[in-house]
Amino acid sequence: MNNTRASIPLEDWVGYRFGLIAARLGNFIAPMYASRHDLTIPAWRSLAVIARYQPLTAKQLATLTSSDAFKVARAIELLVRRGLIRRDVDKSDRRRASLRLTAEGRKVYKDIEKFAVRVERELTAALDAGELASLRQSLDKLDQQLESRIKVQGWERFLKR
Repeated sequence: MNNTRASIPLEDWVGYRFGLIAARLGNFIAPMYASRHDLTIPAWRSLAVIARYQPLTAKQLATLTSSDAFKVARAIELLVRRGLIRRDVDKSDRRRASLRLTAEGRKVYKDIEKFAVRVERELTAALDAGELASLRQSLDKLDQQLESRIKVQGWERFLKR
């Protein structure tokens, strides 16, 4: 094992902990929608985001899911092929498509949402109302810090510190 000591132990890195919790939660929920609806993780995320923010373009979907264009394109193709979303040509710009849930997509979304909300409530039951509100506020602050202060500087700047 390497004897060099990090100034912050790995288990205290915010991104590492977020990643672990997100992966564990996703690995718990994914088998439900995979077995009941034959959906992949990117397809489910795309369906959920479209349900929340429709109509969306593929570019907007990629931004809201923090996914690359290739994953989003594959998820869109799967969802269209399965009849869960519609891809309509944008009347104002024929180069773009507008994504919306179909009636079947709404049914599938509602089924998975019902399950996911139950899991979310069980997970957050470990926190009292004040802790949950504080967690959400803290997540908002960290997200804002990442978007407005860190990403705009570029990763190269952090090598110089």
